Amino acid sequence: MTDGISRLGRYFEKRRERGEEGLPTLSVTLDRGLVHRDSLDRRTDTNLKPEEHLRVRKGDIAYNMMRMWQGASGLAEEDALVSPAYVVLTPKKDVDPRFAAYLFKLPELIHRFWAYSYGLTDDRLRLYFNDFKRIPWEFPPLAEQKKIADILSTWDKAIETTGKMFANAEAQKRGLMQHLLTGKRRLKGFEGREWKEVSFSDVVQVSKSRLDPTEEHEPLPCIELEHIEAGTGRILGTTSSDQQASIKAAFSPGDILFGKLRPYLRKYYAPSFNGVCSTEIWVLKPDARKLTTGFLHVLVQSDGFLAEANRSSGSKMPRADWKVVSAFRFRLPDTDEQTAIADAIETFATEAGLLKRQRELLEEEKRALMQELLTGKRRVENME
Repeated sequence: MTDGISRLGRYFEKRRERGEEGLPTLSVTLDRGLVHRDSLDRRTDTNLKPEEHLRVRKGDIAYNMMRMWQGASGLAEEDALVSPAYVVLTPKKDVDPRFAAYLFKLPELIHRFWAYSYGLTDDRLRLYFNDFKRIPWEFPPLAEQKKIADILSTWDKAIETTGKMFANAEAQKRGLMQHLLTGKRRLKGFEGREWKEVSFSDVVQVSKSRLDPTEEHEPLPCIELEHIEAGTGRILGTTSSDQQASIKAAFSPGDILFGKLRPYLRKYYAPSFNGVCSTEIWVLKPDARKLTTGFLHVLVQSDGFLAEANRSSGSKMPRADWKVVSAFRFRLPDTDEQTAIADAIETFATEAGLLKRQRELLEEEKRALMQELLTGKRRVENME
């Protein structure tokens, strides 16, 4: 280049080395970078021979040229094989590979990847190396790159550790649920008490109370499916009933909400206020004489209940079938033991929730730090 502007071609070369037998095969993912192909859930079989793959060496960066505009790139931690549809970049001597890998996840640079990609529609966009190397960007000195990479790596380790702690707490919660809800394990003081087998409809009814937002009513909090976080029972927000046009289901404290649309998403919530919700959400009302709200809350999270809820009707938009769920049979302790069981499980759920939120906060703080460090808004020499 003769315009004096630094471009990515100044910092990277393209590797076109053939693969060879005996090396693992890696795939680029959006969220995890380069991972072993056999660790992916989706089917990724290939008929290509090893020598028909590209070789990526430790410290290289591979990107999917059809999805680079979405940030599909990853740093190689080992010598391996990758798809010939990828581009393999070799950082030059004045580039720290870890710094470059972080940089390629920066929203501003991802936008440039999109701007320099070619295709009639987004799903046909491709970023070829000849266009990649034209993208303008200025790298800091190598020593500063390494320091930035060290700082961000420390955050990654904290995020990973917190994530493992969350996964462990969540596994303990689910294991405790499995034992306590089935009676395989009894809490101290409740040994020997009789449990009764009941069907779900014996102790729970779906509320038929409805509210028409177009009629004059005092505005109420309105919960839609997108307001409930999948798998955690955490509420992410609400809207107002006076901003709605369709009929809503009414709920009150003591009810349990369960998303019947796509029940495999495990969307449930225990409200502490009066409000309305989408009719794609069941408002479950427990018979207070037989079933506590707390026990119902943990019951709708159990494997047994979810298995019945997922015996749904419809393929593109599956919905839980009340006829199926209402017949779900389970063993029920007395209300005192129900309360004790719900409290015990809630303790683990609270711990898991706090760890999940802690991980999210670390991720948010890391993104903010990346924005400052990778754009030069904050220089590392000022962080001593």
